[in-house]
Amino acid sequence: MGGMQGFLSGFIFPVVKFQKMFKESPSTIERILLKVITGGCKMKKNIFIFILMILAPVLWLAGGSEAVQAQTIELKMAHFMPPMHIQHQQSFLPFAKKVEELTGGRVKIKIYPSETLGSAAQLADSVKAGITDIAFIVPSYTPGRFPRTSALDLPFLFDSAEHTTRVFYDLYDRYLAEDYKDYKVLWLYSCDPGQFFSVSKPIRNLEELKGMKIRASSADMSKALKLLGANPVGMPLSELHMALDKKVIDGMLAPTSAIYDFKITDLIKHSTRLNIYTAPMIVVMNKEKFNSLPDYAKKAIEKASGKAWGLRAAKIYDTLDADTVKKVNLPGAMQIYRLPAAEKQKFMNQVKIMETDWIEKTAQKGVPARELLTAVHQSAIRNRPK
Repeated sequence: MGGMQGFLSGFIFPVVKFQKMFKESPSTIERILLKVITGGCKMKKNIFIFILMILAPVLWLAGGSEAVQAQTIELKMAHFMPPMHIQHQQSFLPFAKKVEELTGGRVKIKIYPSETLGSAAQLADSVKAGITDIAFIVPSYTPGRFPRTSALDLPFLFDSAEHTTRVFYDLYDRYLAEDYKDYKVLWLYSCDPGQFFSVSKPIRNLEELKGMKIRASSADMSKALKLLGANPVGMPLSELHMALDKKVIDGMLAPTSAIYDFKITDLIKHSTRLNIYTAPMIVVMNKEKFNSLPDYAKKAIEKASGKAWGLRAAKIYDTLDADTVKKVNLPGAMQIYRLPAAEKQKFMNQVKIMETDWIEKTAQKGVPARELLTAVHQSAIRNRPK
């Protein structure tokens, strides 16, 4: 009987809870249960188990459900940027707070910045493998993995982060969703457009760009820089300050927000605003983890994310872009150039071949590449800011 007593001892607390809840003396069944636990009853084992089967749901409702309801769910969210980055401060932290508020504190999201749970190129795998529950990923950092979305990486398509984000959502269901079938998508967005930044000399035409060592943000932008006559250099954003300071590179192709977030405005002397590219971004969740959550948690996460949150995150980038330009465009600081339309068209003509190459390469993967790229151009026109 000692083994049975050990098995049943876990029911003492729910029974007491049950008695207190109804403020009554123990019923016949409860008295029998207590006697068995304390060794005071010789009831046959099979009869007692039958009674226990009847009583167990009541005991669970009396005590167990309260413990389950009170349990806090903690989710992990990972990204590769430093904790002072504007998206960490104004997008990720507010999202986590919003989920916690919507669930009354029952769901908490702990954020792991600075590549703690995976590098920028690893996070797509990290979230799929469950190393993190939620991750911020940049599709262009894993070339070939998100072939449909790569259409949005081509040069000279978009004018702002918000512009790109609206096109991203416009085309997502029909053309792009297949890229993310293994994930629960929380929100889509983009960074502000990439511009030229240089340390020693300005870039006002193609001739001045030729031969310059320029940091490229992706494989596509490396190709674009070669077509424009520059020498592309690949390196993480975290190494840019030293590379620019030591003249290892002459400049960079990057969003204006990056020179602010990575504290390199003091080194940049010239900027040429051409809106060369934007980088689609996406926050995804492990699909199995999301499906395992209780309904209240799922609803809170969906309410706290979505298209409205994506557009909000994009506008944060656009606002930082505009504010940074105002701050640095002062006498003795950074010189900003906006090229005439005819000169900009020369840059565009040099990289136009990239669209033809993209169609041929992507079509080999079974993607309706020509139709998709046509849809991108049409959506860009429809969604261009007035």
